[in-house]
Amino acid sequence: MSLISQIKLIKDKISGQILFDEHLAKYSWFNLGGPAKAIFKPKNLNELSVFLKNVKEYKIKALGAGSNTLIRDGGFDGIIIKLGKSFAHLSMFDKNTLIAGAPTLDKNVSNFALENSLSGFEFLSCIPGSVGGGVRMNSGCFETEFKDILLSVQALDRSGKVLTIPSSSIKFDYRKNDLPRDLIFLSASFQGKFKRKDIVNKEMEIFKKKKDEAQPTQVKTGGSTFK
Repeated sequence: MSLISQIKLIKDKISGQILFDEHLAKYSWFNLGGPAKAIFKPKNLNELSVFLKNVKEYKIKALGAGSNTLIRDGGFDGIIIKLGKSFAHLSMFDKNTLIAGAPTLDKNVSNFALENSLSGFEFLSCIPGSVGGGVRMNSGCFETEFKDILLSVQALDRSGKVLTIPSSSIKFDYRKNDLPRDLIFLSASFQGKFKRKDIVNKEMEIFKKKKDEAQPTQVKTGGSTFK
């Protein structure tokens, strides 16, 4: 069954936007990339689950901020899931635990932690990505990585089932982990430590200064690049 035919069967259950043959350059940090077979922008978790349960036989990938992603000119012969503002939530679970939606920008998480006098998130102010991408590649800088503050990840598998995966069950390595590649991250919970707001802010400023001294700031780059 064709992709359009599969989508027609569930169109009454989905209000999110579906774009066909949409070029991915506009979703990429480097403004590069050919078309995807389709891009789905779900309005909520339920319709994302419905979509995954009913659309089969096609490759599916989630795309976050696209700041560490190179997309080939030939595009992607599959479906891109792009989570929007309704998934980009931030909240405090308790005084030391922060919950962030997968498409939430790292700098927004860092600023939210600052406002709540929570330390451990200062390094995120220097990473131009999103929470989902950070979990996927164990992003980090200045000797701190996602694994150091991550408590758990909430995700959807290809069958549309919601999973909660504790950090203790994930094997992390430099810029990678062993989580299944077909998971779509929904949110993550992180643990920090209470610290006075002025001290957290000062540490963030120190990190930003170090980054400005080491990397170009007026152009979009991939950060540290190695040959």
